[in-house]
Amino acid sequence: MTILKTPKQIKKKLDEYIIGQHEAKKKLSVAAYNHLKRLVGFKGKKNNLLFVGPTGCGKTYMVSKLSNIIKVPFLSVDATRFTSAGYQGREVVDIIMDLMVLCDDDQDKAEKAIVFIDEIDKIKKSNSESDVNGAGVQQALLKLIENSEIPYTSKKSKNGECDSKFNTGDVLFICSGAFEGLKEFSTMSLIDFGMMPEFMGRFSSICELKKLEKEDYIEILKNSKDSILNTFKDWFKGEDSELIVKDDAIDYIADKAIEADLGARGLHGVLDDIFLEIQFEIPSMKKKPDFVILDKQSIIENKVKIIYRPKTDK
Repeated sequence: MTILKTPKQIKKKLDEYIIGQHEAKKKLSVAAYNHLKRLVGFKGKKNNLLFVGPTGCGKTYMVSKLSNIIKVPFLSVDATRFTSAGYQGREVVDIIMDLMVLCDDDQDKAEKAIVFIDEIDKIKKSNSESDVNGAGVQQALLKLIENSEIPYTSKKSKNGECDSKFNTGDVLFICSGAFEGLKEFSTMSLIDFGMMPEFMGRFSSICELKKLEKEDYIEILKNSKDSILNTFKDWFKGEDSELIVKDDAIDYIADKAIEADLGARGLHGVLDDIFLEIQFEIPSMKKKPDFVILDKQSIIENKVKIIYRPKTDK
């Protein structure tokens, strides 16, 4: 396996897609570099990470994009789906089964994956006698996240019993949560929040992601390689029209996304609403407009501008 030379190279690629969040990207890039080193024989300690930050600041997207950059399998799961062993619901060992499905039962490939566990703050300890989604799930995750061999039932099992072992030693685990109500994020504050000390001990670093500001939304729309605006531009190009978006429209869209308070993912919904009518109409037009112009006024009036090139005499 060929690995990127430095964490700087990994971060540079992340910078093409993720706006801001530079400290988190640095920590993620180092963790990714060390993950790749482990896959070629380096036996240092794993750099499991804990992401903290508000909904919509790009935690899942950042890790997903990283997996594409370093070309390893990526599995995202929701911690709230899991329950302690013996209760109805999914058990933590199902993560291994999901990995095997993702990797077409190639265990060697699955053991090199990145596993992203979201909503980890929702499994904090509770005072309930039946702590189905709290400390019990944290306890179950401890062994999985550490370097362990976990028994699981393969497709080849004839009686439905565990017949194989999955080594988690080279799987990179990244957990994520909003941890609402906390003003600062440290190991002790997260333990006070309800995370077990043993669980916190499985993470080499806490990465805090900031809430997106208006300038971030504008940068995402203008300069991110995965900007949703590029998707719409491609759509109109497929209809033989060119989409032109003015700066005042981008500024207005950013304001609308802030109002929606859904983070970067909120941009998609805002733009879907803006382009609904023209996307409904344009495929049926006998003559497609040469240009579709979006500015602030057209958004307010709910009517994008369409322009045809003037006919030229032959």
